[in-house]
Amino acid sequence: MLRAAMTQVAIKSAVKATARGRAKRRSKEKLVQAARNLMLAQGYPITSVDDIIKAAGVSKGSFYHYFDSKEELALTAMHEFLADGAALMMDGPFRDIADPRKRAIAFLKHVESVAMRLWDHGCLLVMFSVDLAGTSRRVREETSAVLLDLIDRVGTILRPLAKDSGGNVPMTAKAMANMYMAIIDGSLVYARATGDSSSIVRNLRTFRQQIEAMSNGT
Repeated sequence: MLRAAMTQVAIKSAVKATARGRAKRRSKEKLVQAARNLMLAQGYPITSVDDIIKAAGVSKGSFYHYFDSKEELALTAMHEFLADGAALMMDGPFRDIADPRKRAIAFLKHVESVAMRLWDHGCLLVMFSVDLAGTSRRVREETSAVLLDLIDRVGTILRPLAKDSGGNVPMTAKAMANMYMAIIDGSLVYARATGDSSSIVRNLRTFRQQIEAMSNGT
């Protein structure tokens, strides 16, 4: 009887501890999501810690339990944003295509098709690169590392098109991927300045058409 009672107490204690753990995780998730939404909507400089706490519906104590500063939270939000974006960008029907060149073209078309889902509200990587990289070494290092990794991944996919690009100055896969990311970044800045996010898709389509023409020798 005593053992059964003790077991019940232990179970209740474990349930409460699990619930507290879930509540804490939810608080952190709420803070990250609130920071992500607010910074995409109004930028990093304008977004205050109090704004984030209010939007997340948590206490200031919860904020400083998880994050030492707004910058640390912002970087966490950026990495989450980019992980979600990379998953969408790198996972599509193109992966099932055996021919490397056709797979590369299909990848470019896939990114065009998901561009509005990816960047309709902006991009935290581009935003932080513009707003913070010049004043924060940590932000500069982390945004640079993320961008270089993405360029490597895109370059691997586009390599067959680079080999076929021809011309007097053949383009390397890295150069092609760099150009592609520069077009995305520039389009995002333009879209934010003009409010015309559809320009992102247009610019990506133009890049693909030009690359297809080069690789076809036309």
